[in-house]
Amino acid sequence: MLFIIAGLTACLAIHRHPIQGDTALLLILIQGILAFVYNYVHEQRFVESACGALLGTAQLLLTLVASTVAYRLSPYHPLARFPGPVINKATSLRIMYVVATGRRHLYIEDLHRKYGKFVRTGPNTLSINSHAAVGPIYANANAFDRSDAYIVPGSTEKGIFFMTSRAIHATRRRLWAGAFTSQSVANYTPKLIKRTDQLVGCVAKRSDKQGVVDIGECIQHWSYDVMGDLTFGGSNRLELMDEGDPQDLVRSGQLATCVFEILGEVPSLFQIVWYLPATAIVRRLEDLAYDMMVVRRAAGDSDKDLASHVLKGIDDDDPFKDEVLRMDAIFAIQAGSDTTTGVVTLTIYLLLSHPDVAERLLRELDDAFASRDDISMKDLEALPYLDAVITESCRLGSPFPGLPRVVPEQGAMLDGVYVPGGTTVGVPAHAQEVSEENFWPEPKSYRPERWLDGGLGPGSRAVKAAIMTFSYGPFGCLGKALAIQELKLIVAHLFLAYDIKFAPGFDPHAFEAGVRNLRTTIFDHPLIVTATSRT
Repeated sequence: MLFIIAGLTACLAIHRHPIQGDTALLLILIQGILAFVYNYVHEQRFVESACGALLGTAQLLLTLVASTVAYRLSPYHPLARFPGPVINKATSLRIMYVVATGRRHLYIEDLHRKYGKFVRTGPNTLSINSHAAVGPIYANANAFDRSDAYIVPGSTEKGIFFMTSRAIHATRRRLWAGAFTSQSVANYTPKLIKRTDQLVGCVAKRSDKQGVVDIGECIQHWSYDVMGDLTFGGSNRLELMDEGDPQDLVRSGQLATCVFEILGEVPSLFQIVWYLPATAIVRRLEDLAYDMMVVRRAAGDSDKDLASHVLKGIDDDDPFKDEVLRMDAIFAIQAGSDTTTGVVTLTIYLLLSHPDVAERLLRELDDAFASRDDISMKDLEALPYLDAVITESCRLGSPFPGLPRVVPEQGAMLDGVYVPGGTTVGVPAHAQEVSEENFWPEPKSYRPERWLDGGLGPGSRAVKAAIMTFSYGPFGCLGKALAIQELKLIVAHLFLAYDIKFAPGFDPHAFEAGVRNLRTTIFDHPLIVTATSRT
């Protein structure tokens, strides 16, 4: 009975004053040990004392779980009036599993189709499929803070991406902003062009005699090499296009992102799992990125790279400076490479799946440039169809299933509905990007023409603000302009250099079915093409 009372008390205490998962586990272990010691002192029997302690701990945990679930399903819960699957209301484990499959964006879309605009997707989580909610949640000056899903255990508020407080994030963001001014982006152009020329050669080098090549892997290695150069300058040690990836750095980075996305749904579990030895593999890229940042810092401010701006904010007396360097270093590499890889790979797939679109794009490129040597960023910006192709690819290829935020303590009105303070909320990017309210007609079809003058005809709609690839507001992506520049440059160079087709035997349907989104885009099947030189 004592353990049952303890479980009920723990439920009430944790509800009012949440604790971290690792702390909770430690307290349970301490409770179990104390119960064993108490039993042993009174009974002097080891086995019986151990069994009694285990039984008591089990009673405590079962009571804690049962009472927690009962409260979450009760009419007294602040989110009781919002519809959603019962299992989602009871536990976050269901949505965590869905995230792990890489199909969360489709699952959430189905839930909104069934339950409506507001869906309770977790015990304290709402998905709001409304463009009207984007402003107050993400874009306005008083946009909501990030949820605990962004916190890496042991690294609270360290590194710009992992800062949940808007106020704290704003200070770090000002340093990063200098790395993405128009002048800074212009300074990166020579490095970007050099690496893109190298990519064209990499495709040829990796092709077999029939021109068959895994172009997705080439693009992936290009993106990591590019971000290494842009972030660390001469201190970069990433040369994947030349050397391949024997250390499995790409897989390490993607695994880290996947773990972050999956366990972010259950932060208390994340705080336990993160310290297990098995997570060491996901830190390989992180360790290399940190080493390069340390070397770059020692080299001084001699290069115009991202690090030259970020390092200005590092205080030598800050006891957490190493943690800040580590978090910012891996963020720069991972955020700048994975997103670009996913969008470029999907762009090529979509172009090859729609030959009429590819032909129109190629005509525009051929008319603008006699050869690849004539390509300039200024001229690329003036190509309307290329811009439409990239915009449409971003719309259908966003890798972000959710961007969770926390409603302020006083609560908020979102699309005319009051949402209690402390609730984790988010607008589902994919559902918005294929919504008939935002895109009409053919919201799920690849139609770049929707972005040109006249759109897809009278009555057509294309709400560009509904594309959430780069988020919005105080936490929005600072590197958007650089990313768009990269996307246009690589597509132009590849399609001017090669006649690209699906390779014989390539299954487009299997490829598309194998695309999974976990904040990074995972391709279960490689994008195999034939790339024949056009010169």
